[in-house]
Amino acid sequence: MMWVTRHDAIEMYARFCCAHYGTAAEETVRARAKDLERRGDLEGQRVWNEVAEEIEKLKRAELH
Repeated sequence: MMWVTRHDAIEMYARFCCAHYGTAAEETVRARAKDLERRGDLEGQRVWNEVAEEIEKLKRAELH
């Protein structure tokens, strides 16, 4: 049995977003976070911001 941690899930979703949205992934994810913030879903906003940060890490890793 495999247990998926929160970090694993965020990393998997960041990779999915990169594959699905391409170069617009980070912008798309940050827009989703802002939308959730406006709606008062601060936990959702926090998670989507974590996904955006992971996308940044993935992009930096590609450059090296």
